Amino acid sequence: MAGPGSRNYIVRDLISYGEEVIFPESIEGDPVTSFLPFPSLREKCVYPGVKKIRLPEWLGRFIERNDVFPDLNSIEIDPGNRIFTTDGKMLYRDDGKELCLSLSLGLREESVTVPSNVERLGPSAFTGSKCREILFENPGIEAADTSFDGSEWLAYESPAVYAGDMLYRVTATGRERVTISIKKGTERVYKNAFSHLSDGTAVRLCIRDGMKLPGLTDAIMEALKKRRSGIITVSGENGRRELPIPLSIDLSGMELLRKTIDLGEALCDEVFLKISSSREKLDYALFRLSEEENVKEDLYRQTVKRDEEAAAGRSALILGEERLCRLIKREYIGKEAFYRIIPKLQAKGMVSAVASILKNRR
Repeated sequence: MAGPGSRNYIVRDLISYGEEVIFPESIEGDPVTSFLPFPSLREKCVYPGVKKIRLPEWLGRFIERNDVFPDLNSIEIDPGNRIFTTDGKMLYRDDGKELCLSLSLGLREESVTVPSNVERLGPSAFTGSKCREILFENPGIEAADTSFDGSEWLAYESPAVYAGDMLYRVTATGRERVTISIKKGTERVYKNAFSHLSDGTAVRLCIRDGMKLPGLTDAIMEALKKRRSGIITVSGENGRRELPIPLSIDLSGMELLRKTIDLGEALCDEVFLKISSSREKLDYALFRLSEEENVKEDLYRQTVKRDEEAAAGRSALILGEERLCRLIKREYIGKEAFYRIIPKLQAKGMVSAVASILKNRR
């Protein structure tokens, strides 16, 4: 079923199909240029059983979703087509520089190799892929945020997923504490590498001495924009020179961190001194005071002391229960200020924090 465009035809649906689909070159003399079977974003056409398709010369737009033809294992393209190319198993665009479809559902191969000439992966390149190993011959390959959605490879590689020499994604669920040693040869970090972390997750990145990671601060900025609860800690391999960054902190001046984070250098005090917003400064002070490591208490406690009740209220919003209990135990905020926020803590289900306050009040 096709509908006319401006001097061309768009294939909107396949009414009858078998194992092989050959798209027509033209209809009534006008070329067929597109296969776009989705009338709307809610209606997603699927054609199971199709194992082979052939794209005509003038077709330049093709629906790029592996699940449209879930059993597809072979593609042929008219030699005159100037948009797409194929090796029979993958669909490429831009003279093979972009991998559009991997046929990763239909082929069901255990290992797939992405050729060296591929510079980027399209949004659906490996969606739903059943393979657990993907080899990238081009270490500098780029990927879209959805390139591996629903793939077994993404789940198998977790919590640290690499595409070529790029740290592509860090994943963790619940309130896990995950330590990741950045592997040798890593040259960059994807902008959304930390944006998929679950709330409450604590991630510690261990960076090799001398390793430079372009994109690391940008990735942290993207995670901060999500305003999730959680922590990313950047440190050297030996565990020293740590810089913890609370993902729940509401930093409008993110350029501040961009300029001061330097792959694990201990710049916490310098960061703090450069924060101009009073609430951001309070949030940062509360976070630092709640850490297990010894910190320069006076530097941060002076900020908290200016308004203990506000500090107690903010601590209930930006700190997890474990860190909040630590803050209460150390008595960095007056007992009366904490006592007044008990209703907020009860509403958030922070039972142990309430118990700590009542215990210290005696």
